Amino acid sequence: MKKLALAMVLSAVGAAFAETAPVMVSLVTPVQAPASDRDVKGLRLSLIYGECADFTGLDIGLANRAAGDFTGLAVGGVNIAGKEFNGGQIGLVNWNGNADFDKVGEPDWAHVSKGCQIGLLNYAPSFCGLQEGIVNVADDTFTGLQSGLVNITHDLYGCQSGLYIFLCANFATGTVRGCQLGLLNYAREMDRGLQVGIVNIVSEGGWAPVLPLVNGRF
Repeated sequence: MKKLALAMVLSAVGAAFAETAPVMVSLVTPVQAPASDRDVKGLRLSLIYGECADFTGLDIGLANRAAGDFTGLAVGGVNIAGKEFNGGQIGLVNWNGNADFDKVGEPDWAHVSKGCQIGLLNYAPSFCGLQEGIVNVADDTFTGLQSGLVNITHDLYGCQSGLYIFLCANFATGTVRGCQLGLLNYAREMDRGLQVGIVNIVSEGGWAPVLPLVNGRF
């Protein structure tokens, strides 16, 4: 009976590891172990370029890509998450595709990137948290703080500012509910918020279409 129980446990563990690996080491995909279609829960080291399916844990390398969901911390030159992202990316380029953003039957917020991106270029379709770098981009909605030389989003719920508070250009092509602090601030529509800078442009809802120093709506 004990032997049967042990065999069942070992079989279950073996089946789990058949799909999920605790460690992955990559030179350049497909020169890696295990294969790129495996999930990783643990540690991945990518000497040049590594790819896996879903990833959970610590991701270190020159170029790292998770084709599926990513949960954890990625540190490298280029960090890419293909689907849902929860965690941190630190590198020259941090990219999140949110490929399942329009999944039928699930709320939009379930597919918003959550966490922080710190690098020269940070990108996500929708992001909640911190983007800090030279260029920060969120195609759809940004909630939190974008801090960089150029900050771009559609809808802003939070703050856009520069690395040195005002040394930046901020663009919101949709609605702003929050603040923009920079040399140049643009909002297509101001719902409730404030712009502080040299040139402040609000197409709809501001105190004026263009104002120096301060513009906004309360």
